[in-house]
Amino acid sequence: MPSQRICYNKNMESKLICDGKFVFENKTICLPISLDIPNELNFEGNAFVKNIFLHVSLVCIGKIIEKYNISISDFENKIINDFCEFSKNNEIKEVKYTNNFKLALKKDKKTIVVMCDVLNLNKFFELINKKYNLNIEYPTLHVTLYTLPGKLGIFLVDSNDIKQYTKNITNPINNDIISLRKSE
Repeated sequence: MPSQRICYNKNMESKLICDGKFVFENKTICLPISLDIPNELNFEGNAFVKNIFLHVSLVCIGKIIEKYNISISDFENKIINDFCEFSKNNEIKEVKYTNNFKLALKKDKKTIVVMCDVLNLNKFFELINKKYNLNIEYPTLHVTLYTLPGKLGIFLVDSNDIKQYTKNITNPINNDIISLRKSE
């Protein structure tokens, strides 16, 4: 699997996969995105900073292995290869923002996220569930917009994580999130 090594987060190594269309970081396949949002935000008495790597976590392979107790040999590389093959014929780039914002809280971390959906990703989960005889829940797609300074985001992998770690909030940016996309 050819890849180029990059670093979005100083604490972990990232690499470009699928001919540079996606990033693999922290055992997760990510779709980088661009939003023109303020670098800092005060919300509910906390000073938040813009997430250094704006992205949608598409396939959280490490968390899937952990949650579903998967013991398939070389599962991580198989899923990466399956994803790259799938994305050649199924466009996975269109992010649809829901304007549903949430504050996520877990231990000493707080993040502000916006929920979204990505065209065709559900078909990939159908494919791997069938291929590997699994029953992986479709992920709760979101973009972590802001974190506390010096803190990483919070994995929100499925509906249970959303229920357990988040609460609904009004749009803290006071702009239509769709209009904040940068020209690509």
